[in-house]
Amino acid sequence: MELKEYQVNVLDAFTRWLDALTLAREQSETGFKVFRDAALDIPLPNEIGNFPKNAWRKLAQAGGVADEKVSYVDRTDDTGRPIPHICFKVPTGGGKTLLAAAALQRLNRKTGLTLWITPTNAIYAQTKKALRDREHPYRQMLEIASGGRVKFMEKDNLFSSADVENYMCVMLVSLPATNRNKNREFLRMFRDSGRYPTFFPDSDDASSGASLLEDYPDLERVSKDGPVKHSLINVFKMLRPVVILDEAHKAYGKRKQEDNQGFARAISRLNPRLVIELSATPNRGISNLLVDITGVELKNEEMIKLPVQVTSFTNTEWQETLTEAHDKLEILGIEAQTLKKHEGRYIRPIAVVRVERTGKNQRDGTRIHSEDVREFLIQNLAVPKNAVAVKSSELDELGRGDLLSETSPVRWIITKAALMEGWDCPFAYLLVMLDNTQAQRAITQLIGRVMRQPHASRTGRESLDQCYVYCMNTDVGAAVSQVKNGLEQEGLSGLDGSVLGPVTDFQRVQVKRREQFREKAIFLPLVLHKDGDDWCELDYTQHILSSIIWSDIDAPNPEDSLSDRASRYSAIVDVGNTPPVFHEGQELYIDKTLRIDWFTRRLSDVVPNPWQAARVVKRLMGKLRESGYTEDEIHDRRSYLAYALRQYVTDKVENQAEKVFRNKLRNGEIRFDLEASQPNFQLVESYEIASSYDGGLMPGNDGRPVQLNLFEPIYTQHFDSDLERKFACYLDGQTALQWWHRVAVRQQGEYYLRGWKQERIWPDFLAMGSYNIDGKPHILVFETKGKHLDNKDTDYKSRVLQVLQDAYCNFGAMSVSDGPAKGTFKLVFDQSEFPSALAGLRDSRAFRP
Repeated sequence: MELKEYQVNVLDAFTRWLDALTLAREQSETGFKVFRDAALDIPLPNEIGNFPKNAWRKLAQAGGVADEKVSYVDRTDDTGRPIPHICFKVPTGGGKTLLAAAALQRLNRKTGLTLWITPTNAIYAQTKKALRDREHPYRQMLEIASGGRVKFMEKDNLFSSADVENYMCVMLVSLPATNRNKNREFLRMFRDSGRYPTFFPDSDDASSGASLLEDYPDLERVSKDGPVKHSLINVFKMLRPVVILDEAHKAYGKRKQEDNQGFARAISRLNPRLVIELSATPNRGISNLLVDITGVELKNEEMIKLPVQVTSFTNTEWQETLTEAHDKLEILGIEAQTLKKHEGRYIRPIAVVRVERTGKNQRDGTRIHSEDVREFLIQNLAVPKNAVAVKSSELDELGRGDLLSETSPVRWIITKAALMEGWDCPFAYLLVMLDNTQAQRAITQLIGRVMRQPHASRTGRESLDQCYVYCMNTDVGAAVSQVKNGLEQEGLSGLDGSVLGPVTDFQRVQVKRREQFREKAIFLPLVLHKDGDDWCELDYTQHILSSIIWSDIDAPNPEDSLSDRASRYSAIVDVGNTPPVFHEGQELYIDKTLRIDWFTRRLSDVVPNPWQAARVVKRLMGKLRESGYTEDEIHDRRSYLAYALRQYVTDKVENQAEKVFRNKLRNGEIRFDLEASQPNFQLVESYEIASSYDGGLMPGNDGRPVQLNLFEPIYTQHFDSDLERKFACYLDGQTALQWWHRVAVRQQGEYYLRGWKQERIWPDFLAMGSYNIDGKPHILVFETKGKHLDNKDTDYKSRVLQVLQDAYCNFGAMSVSDGPAKGTFKLVFDQSEFPSALAGLRDSRAFRP
């Protein structure tokens, strides 16, 4: 396998370090011998014996390390021996596994044990597949180095001393199994298993046992003075393996430096003779950085797809963003087919789609679920069923074949978080972000998954030598910033020397009511619909959509311009100092085959009846022809026409739906209040949230933790914006409030509202005002929106909240279990509106019963 120039440079630097290390070791041994022969005390034995540090210093003086100004980081094993350890900083897509195999080849070590440690199951599986395949270039490198005597193993495989003496034994180990404090599997390495008899003397051979402890004093024993454990960890200690630590930043990426040191110590306990780390974003307080490969070098060597085209679609629903992504993927597919025809090079472009939920029981019609996207792709966009695969913790449909094979049909991969680390595929070209609330953060974490260049060689076709990010209702400047952050986290641009890896540990935290509210049942009003003599929660399909008069919906006039037309805002992001190039206000346009059923599919989720959808499509085609449009002109505009038709019909349906909702509210078929005879929403007493270890408790304006939050603990990280944090602090300082609550969006048991659209409205804040003179409290529901988010969705929420407030004030006369009798439902756009949002509340609690 031909190495790239930067890979040759990395290995040359590694060879120079090995030479310096060998010389420093010899000098160290000579120095010790001189003092011993002269019967003199050895001055500063650590300085003389620390040959890795001495080698590093000399190499640094000659400019042979990444940064000669950074001090060498020492490590020692359990016997006090120094451990040589170095790190290759290689960005994502740079071939870290290839460099690891090539480095083992440069060691000229034909036998012995190598521990190859991987950070995730995905990387473990990929590395295992490569090292087991005798035809794979990585395995062939090892075969050449060992003279054709490679023995590949996993942790639970048995092996003998003869294997290690005669073979290059490579044992693949997963990262969790290397941390004794956090993984039970690692504890198995410490058990007296008796599985490795050739490495230990017989249990009744006390003399040999004592001799073994003289040679290896740090071996673990059954008891303080007992025999040596016949454990795997003791085998490692005796064999002193070479350790390859792949994606080291995922091990050293925690925020707590003591945790980083703890992991380094766990590796050191294996008594390695050498540690080679590979990382995209190393922590230089832990690792000795020998080489630093930049993103520009990878781009020049055709290893990665750059630049990145970032496109944001405004005033759109997720279906439209997905449709545009589908159109882009079709164009890339045609380009790839042309490449195959003319050059015989096979590429099958793949889109990776990020959704909000993938769990089997998490499909609620509100959050974008993997099955929602799958159905839309298959039913609306005519994507073959076998071309769509879901990758999640519960469902892994990527394991059914090789994605790079010409027999693989997969073109769409749907995921939430399963592909954020440890997975990449050269055929992945398009990243589609449908997670509206966390999209920017996800862009940072997912960008590396679509950057590897197929066959590590440019195609010469512009569209196939780039990668693409599509997101919805996100400021394109913010998206560009997140892409640049993502490139940095993948090691693809200049980084500060102290940068930490992207890994953040999460734990599940139980959030409970504050002590003073734990015994109190809190009921909140729901939007209810009359059901005979009873009431039930409003259902959009049953109570609203069923009342739509479809015959009143006609096709739009061709010459009419639509308001709130969707726009495409894009930018191109590259590595180095090249600033992003923005392209604003481009009209959506992608070629599609002109068919009635193609248009009809795009209306299927808006118009449930396909006959009605087809009727509207035919009317549009007829109006276009009557207006003088030729078939070619219709063909050229078909993608935009499909969008325009969908938007027009959606607006007509929503206008009718709003009238239906308001009429039923006036007629008493819909109510929004809190009465004993109706079903009501009861707020849960506790739930779990995900919290990272570096998340702090939310402070109030005085710096102390907030005092009036209904649930505790509450963390700063759980607020999506600075406006939300400021509003929470403002609420916490109001004596007119009993409590406030930051709603965990879409959390089971959380409060929501309904309007005349299918989607639920999850407010940002709930609050309960102090009791009035009648002994009844005041409920407040707030949604915080920055001015830059003043869009169609915000307008809808504002109108719904106003309608519900009017309805509550008209009907909310009775209360349940001390429930509220008055209500305030508002949107808050900036800090200046905080006082008016709480206007009308009593400013004391004097009337509390």
